[in-house]
Amino acid sequence: MDKVLIVDDSAFDRKMIIKAITSKDSNVDFTELSNGLSIFDTITKVHPKIAIVDIRMPGMDGFEILDKIRSIPECTDMPVLMVSGSEQPQDREMATARGANGYFVKPPTAAGYFSLGRTIYDRYLS
Repeated sequence: MDKVLIVDDSAFDRKMIIKAITSKDSNVDFTELSNGLSIFDTITKVHPKIAIVDIRMPGMDGFEILDKIRSIPECTDMPVLMVSGSEQPQDREMATARGANGYFVKPPTAAGYFSLGRTIYDRYLS
C-alpha cells in the first residue's frame, strides 16, 4: 500500500486531494499534517512514498518543510510535490531549486482537483 503525506493548513484542500487520489486507487494510505512542526517525526515513523506540501502556511512555510524533508538522509530521493494557489514563476523556480519534484497550482474547482489527483497518481504512485 502506497503511503502519502499531505502537509497543508487547509483541511478542505487536504480532503480534496485525498478524494481525488482515492478516486484512482482506494488502497492509498494518507497521513495529514496541518503544519510542518512534526515533519521529521512523522516522516521517520510513516515512511511515505511521496509528500504533497502546500507552500503558503503560517509558521513554517512549505519551502522550509521541503528543506527539512531533504535534510533527512533516507528522503533525498522521495518525491516532494509542492502545491500552492500561487502561479508566480519565482515560487515554481524556488521549489525546483530546493529539490521539489513537482509544482502544482491548486485548482479552483472540484473537477480540477480530480484532474490534479489523477496526475499525481499516474506520475508518482502507479
